[in-house]
Amino acid sequence: MKRITTWLSLILLAIFLLVGCESNGETQSKEEENSDGTSLVDAEQKAGSENQEDETNPTDIQLSGEVVNENGKLTVNGKSNLMEGTIVEIDWLDRPFSVRNPICLLCDKGTEVDENGDFTFEIPTDLKDNGYVLVTMEVVLGGLAQTDEVKAVYGEHGENLEGPFVYKHEIIDEEYQKIFASTLVMPGGEETVYPIETPKREEVPDDYGSTDVWVETELTNDHHYFYVKGKSNLIEGTEMVASYFSSEEAAVAQNWISSNANVVSDGSFSLQVPYDTITETGYLVITSKPKSSHILQTKMNETYGESFERMSGEQVVPNEEGGNMIEIILHPEPPIVNAPEETTLTTDGEETKIQLPDDILFDHDQSDLKADAQKTLNELIQNLATLKADTVIQINGHTDDTGDDQYNLTLSEKRAEAVEMYLQESGKVGHIKMSTAGYGETMPLALNNSEEGKAKNRRVEIVINPK
Repeated sequence: MKRITTWLSLILLAIFLLVGCESNGETQSKEEENSDGTSLVDAEQKAGSENQEDETNPTDIQLSGEVVNENGKLTVNGKSNLMEGTIVEIDWLDRPFSVRNPICLLCDKGTEVDENGDFTFEIPTDLKDNGYVLVTMEVVLGGLAQTDEVKAVYGEHGENLEGPFVYKHEIIDEEYQKIFASTLVMPGGEETVYPIETPKREEVPDDYGSTDVWVETELTNDHHYFYVKGKSNLIEGTEMVASYFSSEEAAVAQNWISSNANVVSDGSFSLQVPYDTITETGYLVITSKPKSSHILQTKMNETYGESFERMSGEQVVPNEEGGNMIEIILHPEPPIVNAPEETTLTTDGEETKIQLPDDILFDHDQSDLKADAQKTLNELIQNLATLKADTVIQINGHTDDTGDDQYNLTLSEKRAEAVEMYLQESGKVGHIKMSTAGYGETMPLALNNSEEGKAKNRRVEIVINPK
């Protein structure tokens, strides 16, 4: 009898526990239900699924990777979320700050994205004797290159494309969107890896596309280029053209070919303007004219008029060809000294460099100053004498790559020392701290593949306030 009672007790206890668990489960489920009757667990799963879809949005295009330089042979290694089978057009252009000429017109330039979103392309041209080269990557819709599957996702006009790599362009008066990325490479330089970087975009101005135009600029420079960062309410694709003039009287710009850039989707633009020497009266002029190479010419005409006649604003001036144009004048900070005749002067922040070509100082392969050098050095001394006490100056000698490395190094050292001795013997620059160094052929200004390039590299530098 006791055994039966014990079994009955155990059975009742089990039933009680089962009922309690079911009741607790029902209570917990009710507590986790939303007002619409769905559970929080279901809602979280749905939200997680939506977030995952957002993160893998096939039309929000992401690009990365690198351009690898191996002694002038370039390889593009791209990573992306582009559809498998998408054709990416690769191009390589010289004069990247101006006319951007294709280096090879007949080369095969297409490469296909694989199942992982990667693409690779080996540029067939040996580019080690080139200066800067712009490597571009482009996905264009609207042509015959892309498959119907790709066009179905991205749109016949690329209208579904999103992200910072999206740019507008025009084909036979119709507006399209494309994917575009570029990397600036120096094939003859020492750098071997150039990353493919995501462009930064700011908020679009509230008055974007207004006919009352405004442009803001920020100007900096180094020893080779002026850099202009611009913000505006101009339409995407507007071309901005820039040149540097030595003075108001100069008939032509220092660099014969103007630099140009197109406004992007947030109204910004970036210009890189090469120059030879900074002068006290030099100035940059930035213009945009109706007949320039605007990317969205049809939209430009509709908004601003074919002659910019609808355009107004402080920087809008009459165009001598009729209508209006944009004109912006920038005056770089003048150098602290003037360069003697036949020399060049550049600045980078507080650092100033005066380049003295070797042929105005020395005979071929010699380190003794020739008589004609006195005029240039005396003018240099007059300028250096005006500098404040304890100014630091470094005198550097440089050669081209002709001949033996050690011979060139020794020659560059002796030439720097000869210039320093002449400056010190004048008795007018004793308040300046001077030192010398020779670099031989190791720090060229230009490629050594031409007489013009070699001539630029044979020089003595006077570096004031060296970094």
